[in-house]
Amino acid sequence: MPKYQITLRANLKRGTFYWIADVEANNEEDAALAAEHLFEDQMDSGEEWSFDDYSAETE
Repeated sequence: MPKYQITLRANLKRGTFYWIADVEANNEEDAALAAEHLFEDQMDSGEEWSFDDYSAETE
């Protein structure tokens, strides 16, 4: 089964959120769904998380 690095993007009212996940799937659509499920599992797990890196650009 191929491995994919999937980047999901959500445009929110006050910013854009990216989720990047490595998954194995039969095709790109299945890989995107698998990445969504990983995100949902992470957010539902109750484990605390925080941002640990950033990138800044001047406009």
